[in-house]
Amino acid sequence: MDTLRRHQPTALVVGAGAFGVVSALELAHRGFAVTILDRGPTPHPEASSTDISKMLRMDYGSDVFYHELAEAALDIWDEWNRAWSRPLYHEEGFLVLAPGQMRAGGFEYESHRVLTERGYKPQRVDSAYMARHHPEWSSDRYPDGYMSPRGGWAESGAVVADLLEQCVDSGVQTMTGTFVRLLSHGSRVSGALVRTGHSEQTIKADSVVLCAGAWTPSLAPWLSEVMKAVAQPVVHFAVNRTESFGGSAFPPFSADISGSGWYGFPVLADGRFKLGHHSDGLVVDPSQRGTVGPGHIEKARDFLRESIPSIAEAPVIDSRICLYCDSIDGDLLLDRDPEREGLVVAAGGSGHGFKFTPMIGKIVADAVEGRANRWQPRFCWRTGGSAAAEEARHRQPKDQKG
Repeated sequence: MDTLRRHQPTALVVGAGAFGVVSALELAHRGFAVTILDRGPTPHPEASSTDISKMLRMDYGSDVFYHELAEAALDIWDEWNRAWSRPLYHEEGFLVLAPGQMRAGGFEYESHRVLTERGYKPQRVDSAYMARHHPEWSSDRYPDGYMSPRGGWAESGAVVADLLEQCVDSGVQTMTGTFVRLLSHGSRVSGALVRTGHSEQTIKADSVVLCAGAWTPSLAPWLSEVMKAVAQPVVHFAVNRTESFGGSAFPPFSADISGSGWYGFPVLADGRFKLGHHSDGLVVDPSQRGTVGPGHIEKARDFLRESIPSIAEAPVIDSRICLYCDSIDGDLLLDRDPEREGLVVAAGGSGHGFKFTPMIGKIVADAVEGRANRWQPRFCWRTGGSAAAEEARHRQPKDQKG
């Protein structure tokens, strides 16, 4: 027994967001002695995954790779739902709206084409269909689009909290502190220096997995050429008629996502309607993310006035700057650092990574163990001018976020 304990591999996971907890859980299941380090409390309120909702969808334009990865993840979301005491993934579909006729090459058209070619049956919508089935929408504003039944949304903060509980039950040690720097012996990473209160201590580990989200390029500045922290605004409105803004009449949606950037979710039982917006965003210091200004609130109301007019004047009850860790090409980075043996980075979610949470842990654990993984080559190590980054930059659709 002592011999087995001495040779048990150890891993330090930095960051207890979605990527971190699912990676820690998978490594624990593979026999690692795992410690998760986070500033605390967990789930941390500033983490991108600590939220009321995140979109789950397979719709990625013509990019079949992400369609298939999301498909695989959704199957596991279904398994997780069956194991949870109550469902945290709500399969209510995904309504994709186009401001004009869907055309080849456009996000809506290509997403519909890939879904259909892969055996799914998305419902094509037009103005008449919208008026009958989605009456809160201005039916003439979006004369084309489709409704995909395979998708919905997840209670992301609750998911992370549950995965953290599973980590503890699986023997993962949790630690509150601040990552200072990596420790190394030559080119081999041997752990991290951590600040707890007013003191510093050494945490030794065979492998370090950096899952720090928007803080990743700050903690690993050699990655600042390939990823950056980007601020994106989210607004919560209070809606009275909750029965009209949920179920089949009001599923999660994207409304001309590649043009307008608007997406949103059904109204929750407490009347909260979340409206998000994605664009190129604003590069920020993650510790100084700022707030959602009145100009954006008015832009959100303008969108509602022309698209969902009955709630255009609903009061704002909350707003948040959501931090993305945007990679140079929109692809996640899940790979070993080629210059720092023992370091694996899991970051670059680029505003669309949460839906893949059930797959992330497997990909990351395979990277730690040096095993081949079907999905990992797309998420390989890149540098600012690398061929992989340039190829992916041209391949990625603009509207993959969400």
